[in-house]
Amino acid sequence: MKKLKILIFCGSSLLLSLVVAILLYPHAQLSQKTLAFSQTPQAMEDIPDIDLGKNFGPVSVTDLVGYYIDNPPQPVAVGAGVRHEEQFGGC
Repeated sequence: MKKLKILIFCGSSLLLSLVVAILLYPHAQLSQKTLAFSQTPQAMEDIPDIDLGKNFGPVSVTDLVGYYIDNPPQPVAVGAGVRHEEQFGGC
């Protein structure tokens, strides 16, 4: 009897999850226009400025790419491990 209750519960949970996924899928689906636009390359001058928060404000994509080219990320040495910065005060 206990195994039957477990199987009914698991089956009904899976069925309910499937029904919810089927009902919500159309709302999560991209339109054909949006999908075609996302697959078309855009010039970086046409992309609007990106707001980097109160410390930097809006920055153009051209400036961000230039900064990345001038200051590429440094490769992590093998065996160096990730350097952990300790934070004081708060979580």
